[in-house]
Amino acid sequence: MERDSTFSPGAMWRIAWPIAMVAIGLAVLLGSAAVVAATGASDDSVTAIATFIGSGAILLGAVVLVRALPPAQRRVTLATKGRPWRAAGVGLAVGAGCVFLSATVIATGAQLDPNARSALEDLDISVGSAWWQMALLVCALVLFAPVGEELLFRGLALRGLVRLMPFMWAAPLSGLLFTAAHLDAYLVWPRALALALVGWVLAWLYRRRGMVAAVVAHGTVNAVAAVALIAQA
Repeated sequence: MERDSTFSPGAMWRIAWPIAMVAIGLAVLLGSAAVVAATGASDDSVTAIATFIGSGAILLGAVVLVRALPPAQRRVTLATKGRPWRAAGVGLAVGAGCVFLSATVIATGAQLDPNARSALEDLDISVGSAWWQMALLVCALVLFAPVGEELLFRGLALRGLVRLMPFMWAAPLSGLLFTAAHLDAYLVWPRALALALVGWVLAWLYRRRGMVAAVVAHGTVNAVAAVALIAQA
């Protein structure tokens, strides 16, 4: 009898590859930063270009991984429950709620812990002053990151975890994996807690409304953050 050669990734493949892809993206970011810095570019230019390239690498890797899934599994991974415009509307509302949740958690943590408040004040993120620097960072934050990270952490990692445990445990664990992919989470604990909670919410949103809602919600959170950074520039 001829063996079926169709690739069917298991739970560990779905969990391990998103983590590896984030590590690859980080390596690309650091490598591109070193190359751009060697040209004598300003710090703002290095940050903008490296962030754009690193986020693009993660998005590209996420697309490659999703494309590797069998067609039926890929359709389920990318599916939207209900009409797309309704899913997008729910995502927008949930994203706004996540912004409020994150701001509350971070502000409360800063009030309770002087060290956390000091770390937040020292966390200097510049979007640059040139229009093209802002454009690259906004593209990376609002387009590349939401799509790439939702494909990796909800479309792949969460679905892999659900194969190993009930969703009620898989959702917060996927939020922790999502948190671990953000460098600033290691510097400021209220930021880490906020990311974990947002990741948890996005897991539930993905389950209820599908990929479009999760991407829109994530993009809404990042868009608000980008506007805040530009306003401070």
